[in-house]
Amino acid sequence: MLCFNYRLIFILLFSTMVFLPITSCSDDNSSTDGNSDTDSGTDSFGDTDTDTDTDTDTDTDTDTDTDTDTDSDTDTDTDTDTDTDTTVIDTDTGPDTDLVADICGRWNDDRADMDEGTWSGDVSSCDPGDISPGARDNALRLVNLYRYMADLPPVVTDDTRNAKAQECALMMDANNKLSHEPPTSWTCYTPDGAEAAGNSNISSAPGVLSVDSYMIDNGNETTLGHRRWILSNSLGPVGLGSTTDSSCMWTIGGTGDAGREWTAYPSPGVFPIEAVTTLWWSDLNETGWSLQSDDINLDNAKVSVTANGQKIPMKVAVLQPWFGAHYAISMIPDGWTMETDTHYEVEVTGISKTISYDFYTVTCKLP
Repeated sequence: MLCFNYRLIFILLFSTMVFLPITSCSDDNSSTDGNSDTDSGTDSFGDTDTDTDTDTDTDTDTDTDTDTDTDSDTDTDTDTDTDTDTTVIDTDTGPDTDLVADICGRWNDDRADMDEGTWSGDVSSCDPGDISPGARDNALRLVNLYRYMADLPPVVTDDTRNAKAQECALMMDANNKLSHEPPTSWTCYTPDGAEAAGNSNISSAPGVLSVDSYMIDNGNETTLGHRRWILSNSLGPVGLGSTTDSSCMWTIGGTGDAGREWTAYPSPGVFPIEAVTTLWWSDLNETGWSLQSDDINLDNAKVSVTANGQKIPMKVAVLQPWFGAHYAISMIPDGWTMETDTHYEVEVTGISKTISYDFYTVTCKLP
């Protein structure tokens, strides 16, 4: 019998959870919603644990891509609006080389150092300690990379939120559980840590890895909430705390004001194919694309997608509201997978404003 130790990572955003297998073993914000989740799994190299997560979510967001609005009004009050974010990519020649150089340069540079750093704290003495500055910088740089790709402004950290997020990470680590409402009976419980837990993306993985996990958002197919918070108009400043095994990212209650009417992921323009598969256990082909907005009700959205001019099927689902944006939908490839050097065009109709955008996948990985 071949048996490899394994660990389950649980990532929750208020009402959802992610099961992220690390190894395997075989015999051969302005609104609030509350939910209760109970997770059970084998963890910590063969130790069995049962996790009970009670989650409360507060989400506020308004997202927009660069828009061109065309309004046609008549005396009968007929109004047709179209929001377009298109790079006018030539299907034969591909995207502008400067665009590719910009996005790929940023992708490769910002991911050159993925080190999780060191943690100075200690679970046995309930010392939250801190992570080394480079590790926090690495996690923040990934957050801002994804926001840059979506044409959103960068965010910064806040020292107070960092410290509270650090206490949050310690609590998750010490109890080998995740909860947005940790009880006072928890080992290493502190009010500051509990406050951060109620305002954060939380993960049983260290901080840098968790950013990629939030963007894929495996296991959160009804919300894609982690991703939507990172792409939120209101995000920032954030708080980043991490131990060697757990992390918290304070996302709620930001003062950001990006002013975007809608935000899509994969984002319009040039999109690195590597962003589809940043995790070995899940990818965007499985969890799907997303479109979010605070202003445009997407509940009745109809989606049409083409790849190099050929229509391709998508499974469209309305996501739960108030996770980083009021409205959101997911679009999951139906029977096909994303490929590099492909021009994808998206049109969303059946809503108050037709949304059209396109993106071109490129390979950014250095030889």
